[in-house]
Amino acid sequence: MQGGIEQNNITTCQIYPDIYNDHMARSKSDIANSAIRIFLQDVGKFYDEKRGFKPFIPNKSQKEELLNYFNYQCCFCGDNLTAKTLSQDHLVPMNKTLLGLHSWGNVVPCCKDCNNEKQQKSWEDFIKTKASGGILKNREKNITNFVHSKKYDPNLNLHDYADNL
Repeated sequence: MQGGIEQNNITTCQIYPDIYNDHMARSKSDIANSAIRIFLQDVGKFYDEKRGFKPFIPNKSQKEELLNYFNYQCCFCGDNLTAKTLSQDHLVPMNKTLLGLHSWGNVVPCCKDCNNEKQQKSWEDFIKTKASGGILKNREKNITNFVHSKKYDPNLNLHDYADNL
């Protein structure tokens, strides 16, 4: 058998070809990246609860809280945002190298263009491409204050929490 789970000599890719082809990982790295993201989301929920927050899902009220904190603006470029135009960026990217969590203090509101452009760059470097002078300092301070207000540790050692999962 190749390409699916065998069920009476019929594979899952034969039964559900569109689902199998569209949703199955294309490579081992896709599987690893998906596993890392799921892990970081689960750890993020636990980390939120340990800090006294409801897990960041985000639901409508959590999106509104993000927007309100950042004055309904992209935290990087300052473009105006609404609940419909909101994109969310992880300040510390969710990947196997940087291990940013999907949790309060690591997720900030941004526009779709900034989210697409930032990718895996550090937010500290990326924001310098979007602002300068006093505006840059204000945006950096706003992000830093938000991270501190949510008690998020960007240098979190996940080994401290892994035993509790």
